[in-house]
Amino acid sequence: MRKLIFSCLLFCCSSLFAQEKASLGGYVSGLYTPIYLIDENMYINNGLIHNRLNFKYRPADKWSFVAEVRNRAIFGNFSSLSPDYFSMLTADNGWMNLSWNIKQGNNYLLNSSVERLNISYNGDKVTLVVGRQRINWSQALMFNPNDIFNGYSFFDFDYPEKAGSDAVRLSYYPSAVSVVEVAAKLNRLGQLTAAVLYRFNVSGWDVQALGGLVNQYDVVIGVGFSGEAGGVNLRGETSFFHSTQTDVSLKNTLVASLGADYIFKNSLSLSGTVLYNQQPKDNVGNFLSLYNTPLSPKQLSITDWTVCGQVSYPITPLLTGGLAVVSFARLPAFYFGPSADYSLSNNLTFSAMIQIFTAGSKAKSLDLALGYLRLTYNF
Repeated sequence: MRKLIFSCLLFCCSSLFAQEKASLGGYVSGLYTPIYLIDENMYINNGLIHNRLNFKYRPADKWSFVAEVRNRAIFGNFSSLSPDYFSMLTADNGWMNLSWNIKQGNNYLLNSSVERLNISYNGDKVTLVVGRQRINWSQALMFNPNDIFNGYSFFDFDYPEKAGSDAVRLSYYPSAVSVVEVAAKLNRLGQLTAAVLYRFNVSGWDVQALGGLVNQYDVVIGVGFSGEAGGVNLRGETSFFHSTQTDVSLKNTLVASLGADYIFKNSLSLSGTVLYNQQPKDNVGNFLSLYNTPLSPKQLSITDWTVCGQVSYPITPLLTGGLAVVSFARLPAFYFGPSADYSLSNNLTFSAMIQIFTAGSKAKSLDLALGYLRLTYNF
């Protein structure tokens, strides 16, 4: 099935390019990651060559076809942390299993996956998208309780496109500032997520409400907003999940985030978010779980209260520095993430980043210190 789809993609794309009706873009990046496990006083090295190919075809004004492929060559001994590391990293969570390992050894893996594969119709007031796609219902910047179709980790910075869903989505635009969306997807277990969203504008503020079923067992209702007050952008999301399962600890989960961001005249950018994520009873936080992608919309953090702050500043026209600090208040535990991006040319960027997770002696989490060096070429 997967080989047949991949062969069809190659054939269709080659013929479409010949007709000059298709476009191709993407990037290639090399990422080196030295890791230090603080509690175990152990060093681990990991490398990643990451390639993405984005195909798009427009046979007519109202129709388009999209196919995006993600290729990864992973090497190093990071898999020693868990025997299931490679399988977890490359698992396809969609109804269609479009991820396969081309070659694999103890310390290396070559994987290819189709991450977008859809056809869409764009009418005057109606849009219909069928196939693997990204359904983004979020308003907030850092933590997104309303993003019930494609939850993702704030800490996974090397995956800007985020995961997609095997879904059908119908959008109707009653006016230029409002939309009604109905969407449904199946995950790899065949569990259904289906919901409706209504987004509208009131006095310059975007407001939305949603309701539906998540992974077949959780009834969800949610609201969100974004707008500007005194030059400060304010964003908020809340979702309430009621489980139909018999486990009492899973019955009700409230997830809410409130954030603000501001850009000064000198381009200094500040942002902050407070997240409340009701936790199951006796839940023990683990930093490694923050890298599980995609995350459940019910479990965006490892503790009830999480506070995050970010700052970014263009030190020179070519060099941008940033810092993210997160407090997992109830543990207590902290995250520190300084970063720098340097533009070597129009299409070539060098990035350096450090991620430090520490919980001290009061939590059973595994402390981590990760470093990243990345070179990215866009085409």
